[in-house]
Amino acid sequence: MGLGKKREFVDSLDLWFVDIMEFKNDSIFEISSIVRDSETGPTLGYTLVATSWYNLDGDTFKYYYSDALMHFYLPGQDDAVLYVPKAELKPVILDFFRKPEGVLTFSSDRRMFLLQPNCLIINEENDCVQFPVKEYIRVN
Repeated sequence: MGLGKKREFVDSLDLWFVDIMEFKNDSIFEISSIVRDSETGPTLGYTLVATSWYNLDGDTFKYYYSDALMHFYLPGQDDAVLYVPKAELKPVILDFFRKPEGVLTFSSDRRMFLLQPNCLIINEENDCVQFPVKEYIRVN
């Protein structure tokens, strides 16, 4: 499936936030989140890097990662930073209470894919919490 990028510009910060999914083989992909000052410019820093397991069955996409390198941004602190160099990411162990799952659809030319995560049911009395569709552009 190659490498896909989701780019989002945040006006108030004048920065680009880029989520990258790089599929290594038929069950492993690397996910990372980087920050840039232009859409395709050099990487300023990172917020996440993780190697993940995935399963694609038809259009049902499930993935899971437990070990990751992350940077936590804490708003309101005088010395808070949005991103750090990759070498300064900290190891964390993530404990998902569910394996993320959603629908993965490809454009007819396979240059773009959409990931629509399934909604989250917190309990039976509440509505399902919807997640936004993520659009990734294939770059290789």
